[in-house]
Amino acid sequence: MITNVVLIEETDKLKYQTVELRPPGPQEVLIRQKAIGVNYVDVFFRNGTFPVDAFPAPIGLEAAGIIEQVGDAVKQFAPGDRVAYYGTAGAYAEHKVLNENELYKLPDDITFEQAASVMVKGLTAHMLLKASHEVKAGEVVLVHAMMGGVGSLLSAWARSIGATVIGTVGNAAKKELALKRGFQKVINLQNEQLTEVVDVVYDGIGKTTFQQSLELIKPGGTAVLYGWPSGMPDIDTQWMEDRNIHFVTAVLNHYPAYQDKSGKAMEEIFDLIRKGVLSIENPTIYSLADAAKAHADLESRKTTGSIILQP
Repeated sequence: MITNVVLIEETDKLKYQTVELRPPGPQEVLIRQKAIGVNYVDVFFRNGTFPVDAFPAPIGLEAAGIIEQVGDAVKQFAPGDRVAYYGTAGAYAEHKVLNENELYKLPDDITFEQAASVMVKGLTAHMLLKASHEVKAGEVVLVHAMMGGVGSLLSAWARSIGATVIGTVGNAAKKELALKRGFQKVINLQNEQLTEVVDVVYDGIGKTTFQQSLELIKPGGTAVLYGWPSGMPDIDTQWMEDRNIHFVTAVLNHYPAYQDKSGKAMEEIFDLIRKGVLSIENPTIYSLADAAKAHADLESRKTTGSIILQP
């Protein structure tokens, strides 16, 4: 069949094009995709920070949709099933063929847009809060880019545990949004300084914030680096050891809950949506054909929360 996809045509260039899609094999399904998640790791693959094997290269790691066709040996799914997946390259597409073991059934009360907003980002927050540093009630937590895709989930989740959340944002509009969501300690890095001592820092920005963040961590505290769109910071492990700071580089691809494609870890995240802890009401939506604009807006920090592509 013919379908439309977005591929990395060459370093730093996305191309929307029509391709021939093969039919599903015996243990595969054909999905008509309804919502596709955009993550900063996609930018890293596009701009060459993370190398690809060859061009043109697939891009995108999560999506949700409806099964249109199943292979003869498929046991777990049927046409019409609402499904989602994460961690499989090539999500920027109208249709996709996947092995049935790479999918899970989407609960009826979770929308396609919600699912595509919280799989990679939600599992990143899960990793940061449960494995990188297990946040406890009463701790003071610093979250950089608290109104970003991961940061917004991380901040809300940490607050629900009972932590005091200090968050940074990049402009006045994002500060106003964070205050409206009930966060009381919001620092606009354009014109305000961080001064409060914290137990843990979650830094998804990198070079422009990391060293300053380290100086705020109390002895015995933790620094977690999980992204570096501003550049990889210089890591002085001896400096941290001298101050009894535990340093963690968090890599989602190594996290067991992410490696498990059954969606088991998503149950907890979806439950937090049901309870209103995580709010995914207004993701920023672009058409699949406008994926390049979505990337540009993400890189320039024009967006808040999650970004979705719709075919």
